[in-house]
Amino acid sequence: MNVARVFAAWGINIAIAFVALRTNLMRSILTTLGVLIGVLAVTLAVAIGDGAKASVMNSINQLGSNMAIVFPQPDVRGGRPPGGRGRLTERDAASIQRLVPGVSGMAPQLRATVQLVIQGRNSTTTAVGITPDYGRVANFEIDTGRFIAEADVRTAARVVVLGPSVAAKLFGSFDPLGQTVRISRVQFVVIGVLETKGSSFGNDNDDIALVPITTARQRFATATGQGPDDLAILFVGFENGVDLANAKQNIIRVLRARNNVPKGEISPFTVNTTEEFMKQTGVVTAIFQGVLVAIASISLLVGGIGIMNIMLVSVTERTREIGLRMALGAKRSDIRNQFLVEAAVLCVIGGSIGLAIAAILAQVFENLADFPAPIGAGTAIGAILFSAFIGLAFGSYPAIRASRLSPIDALRSE
Repeated sequence: MNVARVFAAWGINIAIAFVALRTNLMRSILTTLGVLIGVLAVTLAVAIGDGAKASVMNSINQLGSNMAIVFPQPDVRGGRPPGGRGRLTERDAASIQRLVPGVSGMAPQLRATVQLVIQGRNSTTTAVGITPDYGRVANFEIDTGRFIAEADVRTAARVVVLGPSVAAKLFGSFDPLGQTVRISRVQFVVIGVLETKGSSFGNDNDDIALVPITTARQRFATATGQGPDDLAILFVGFENGVDLANAKQNIIRVLRARNNVPKGEISPFTVNTTEEFMKQTGVVTAIFQGVLVAIASISLLVGGIGIMNIMLVSVTERTREIGLRMALGAKRSDIRNQFLVEAAVLCVIGGSIGLAIAAILAQVFENLADFPAPIGAGTAIGAILFSAFIGLAFGSYPAIRASRLSPIDALRSE
């Protein structure tokens, strides 16, 4: 019964709040703008931060979740600046596969920017010289046709597997299989089209062309700038359950031994794991999101101050009403709760409108920028609850001030 009375009392306060807000409609609308803009800004900041994290994580997962990546660039962390470029060779890759435990596959690569041309159409893309293991290690699947085979690598065949974006630019809706395209003035036969991977963090993962690594070494030697067996990058896939941190140290140990790097000297290569990428991404995106939310929260602070100011004005204007309610038996807690509810209702209305606008803008942002900006149920509920908290926090002083008015003095006021 007591619970029913409590709910009834709060229901009456909410009804009174809506009446008071309708009485001063224009002032109520202007007051909610601060909270509206604040919730809008904070919600978008959280959504963009979550989208950035999801996009980067998606890119890393598309590479493969259990992999080490070796770059022929000196590791300068905690050491002296290197004298020149590092090296990574196919012999290094063979040693890693032979000496490092748990390796499930190797994907050595050469890379060059090339232009593909066919019947007046052209597409500039990245040509990647690969071995057959590349698809399994780097998580690429074939949609139509076939992948690069061992025979293609052995014979340096002039064959190419196109990414969906490149295939669409060159062939439109026509089947590209068996067609001939010109790459750097050399004719290549299209043998396959990859499954689409979509975009992540503004990059088109389908804008790529795969050729045998031996063909890339012969045909794109000038563009790649590599030595006779140098590699641009090496993906090392590991079996499930392998400790990537330990695997990384094993790779570093093998490469330092092969390159005769003295103890204390900088390694002429850099090794990273997808596990490290994920951890680093989590830290960076958390900082990025925190900065955005902190900046956006200034708007909420300004909105809360506006709520307090308007509620103080409202208490002054309604002094006689407060005195009359007290004379009729209202308790100080009733007066306090009435103004607290008004402030909370005002903020929740502004927060709800701000959340709705944020959802619309996030959708527009996703469509135009091709960048995820998700607003989940948790974010939405949090925005509404935080709006109510702002109302209660900044409305508490005016509410307490109203509850402490003397009934006799309140009734005498003009």
